[in-house]
Amino acid sequence: MNHKATLKDIAKACGVSVTAVSLVLNNRPTRMSAEKRELIAKTAKQLHYVPNQAARSLATNQSMLLALLIPDIENMFFASLSKALEDISNASGYSLLIANSDDSWKAEHRLLRQFASRGVDGLFLIPSRESVKDSSKLRQDVEGLDFPVVITDRLVSDNWCDAVGTDNFIGGKLAAQRLIAEGHRRIACVSGDTRTGNDNRRMAGFHAGLEEAGLQLEPELNVVGNYRFDGGYHAADRILDANATAVFCGNDLMALGFIRRLEERGLSCPKDCSVIGYDNISERFGFNHALSTVDQNITAVAKACHDLISTHLGPRKANADSKPWIEAPKQRLIKPKLVDRSTVSSVPAL
Repeated sequence: MNHKATLKDIAKACGVSVTAVSLVLNNRPTRMSAEKRELIAKTAKQLHYVPNQAARSLATNQSMLLALLIPDIENMFFASLSKALEDISNASGYSLLIANSDDSWKAEHRLLRQFASRGVDGLFLIPSRESVKDSSKLRQDVEGLDFPVVITDRLVSDNWCDAVGTDNFIGGKLAAQRLIAEGHRRIACVSGDTRTGNDNRRMAGFHAGLEEAGLQLEPELNVVGNYRFDGGYHAADRILDANATAVFCGNDLMALGFIRRLEERGLSCPKDCSVIGYDNISERFGFNHALSTVDQNITAVAKACHDLISTHLGPRKANADSKPWIEAPKQRLIKPKLVDRSTVSSVPAL
C-alpha cells in the first residue's frame, strides 16, 4: 500500500516544523521567507500531499462543501445549471453536493435535514412546485438552517431569502416581439407548467408582447405542455390544424418536439411555421438543430448565485445567530436575451 504523505513528511523533507508547514499550506500568516514557503508548496506537490478535509473542517469550522437541491435532475436546464454551479464552486475551492427532490416538498424537507447533518457551508435551493405555490413550510425549514441559502431560479413570493433568477417576463416578451416583427399575427404558445412562477411570468411577458401589438392569444392556440419533448410533440397537431404561422414554446425540449412533429407531417420550420424555444440549452446536449431561443444566461445565473452566497461564507462564529440572507434578503434578476438562429422567418406566403 502506498504511503499517504503527511504534514510531518513535508516538514522533514524541508527541515521545518509541522506547524510551519500547516501555516503555509493553509495560507496563514507566517514570518517564513518566500523561498521557504515556495519549497514547502513544491514539496507538498511532489509528495502528492492531499489535505485531510475532516481535520481541516474541525480546525476552521468549515466543511468546504456547498449543496444544490434541484427538482428534476433529468431536466436539461437544471442539469446545465448544476454543471455551471459545480464549476464555479470548484474554482473557489468548494465541492458541490447535488440532490434531487423529484419536485416534492416531502423529499425537499428530508434533504434539507440531511444537508444540515452533513455540515455543508451553504445551499443553492431550487424549490419544488409545492413550495413555489406556498412557501410557508419551506421558509420554516430554511429559517432553521445555520448556513446561508440562496433561492435559485424558481423564486418564491415575498422575497424572504437571498435569491437569484432570470427575468422571465422579459424573456417571454422578447419571444413575442421577435415573432411579431416578422409579421406573424396567428401566434401559438406551448406553456410548460402553470404551477410554477417562472412559467407564469414567462407567459405573462409573452401575452404582454402580443397585447402591445393589439393581438391576443386565441384559445385554440394556447396549449399546456409538460416541459418535455413529448409536450411540444403532442401540441403540434392542434396548433398546426388551427393554422398558426408561429409558436413560442416554454423551453427548448418542447420546441424540438414540436419541430419533430411538424416535419413528420411533411412541413418544414420556419417555412411553414416559425418556432422559438426557451433556455438555449439544445446545443449543450448535442442537438444540432439551429433553434431560435431565449437564453437565460446560465453562466451569469451561476456566478450571481455564487457571488451572493460567498458574502456569507467563512469560518462560523460561535453563537452567531445573525442570518443576513433571511434578515436582509437580496434578489438579483439576470436579464435574458434572444438568440436568433434559423427557426424564425417571415409569415409564409398564402
